[in-house]
Amino acid sequence: MASTPRGGSFVTKLKKQGNSTGVTLVADVLREANLSVGDGDVDDAAENKIVISKSNSDYTRAMAAGRKFSAHYSRTMADLAK
Repeated sequence: MASTPRGGSFVTKLKKQGNSTGVTLVADVLREANLSVGDGDVDDAAENKIVISKSNSDYTRAMAAGRKFSAHYSRTMADLAK
């Protein structure tokens, strides 16, 4: 997957990754946006563009804790929901 500068931006192709689609960003783009691996939330996806910003770490940690809790206590939660 090659990226080339074009008018101050970089052209990157999308690539199939399992059941998802992945994007590879060159290091210069990540550095300029102050992002690193694992950062980023999609803020907007419309009009042929996707906007990614640095994730809110408190929110991200809370959501991860919720997912872990749900996975660990899935049967308990299902019983409580009855």
